[in-house]
Amino acid sequence: MCILFIYRNPNAFIKSYRLIVATNRDETYKRPALSAHYWKNHPECLGGIDMESGKEGGTWLALSIKGKAAVILNLVNKENKINSSKKNRGFLIKNFITSNVSIETYLNQLHEENVNGQPYNPYCLILLDLNNANTYYLSSDTKSTGPKMCDNDIIGIGNSGIERSYKKVEVGKEEFKHIVQNANVSKQNTLIEELISFLKSQTKCLPDPELQKNYPTIYEELSSIFVSGNEYGTRTHSILLINGSNQVTFVEETLMSDLTWKRQQFENELIYS
Repeated sequence: MCILFIYRNPNAFIKSYRLIVATNRDETYKRPALSAHYWKNHPECLGGIDMESGKEGGTWLALSIKGKAAVILNLVNKENKINSSKKNRGFLIKNFITSNVSIETYLNQLHEENVNGQPYNPYCLILLDLNNANTYYLSSDTKSTGPKMCDNDIIGIGNSGIERSYKKVEVGKEEFKHIVQNANVSKQNTLIEELISFLKSQTKCLPDPELQKNYPTIYEELSSIFVSGNEYGTRTHSILLINGSNQVTFVEETLMSDLTWKRQQFENELIYS
């Protein structure tokens, strides 16, 4: 389970935000990963790294200060099954943000691959252009008709995909909208704290027939934005802010092995390659 919320304002002024992204990564607690850092071989790129054996180097969220960002969520439903022999989905992000390929070309190529055999396990991939807030979505669902451009000002996506939202996604969109709709750069610290608190919400959003259908035995513990289990739960909160002056702020809060939360904040400026 992971969850993602996006606010878009392509016409942002200097004191407002063009993009606000808030997301939780849910994963087994024992899966090894590196927290966010600038990548040695691609110093313009920032994000965490999966260190699971056989999958080292992939990621769940990353950005390039050259103007790209991407998030990937698992897609969960009965029509799309996990197959351990398929490619690692985490490289879909790395391959995109380190390339010069356009969003449209990249997603069209992926969709063609999916149609011809689905080489990756089920996913929802969200690609963002940080310069203009253009947001694109591609699902590997067997019924997918291809990439979609998301032009709403508030977007919410969970593991059921964009077409069949869990209740916590719909409830979360309203709460997220309330936080971000009048966000001002001068109150950025307050905004970050409100978003972190939002991502830590353990309010159960029930009933939820879609969630229960996909997780019949554990749907109740998965029904909140923040997931807390014995072996699996929310491990990382990520916040990405792009203001009207092309300033980038990235905040990551990660659950450490001693069960404390480590927060990092990165500041940069978009550059044009």
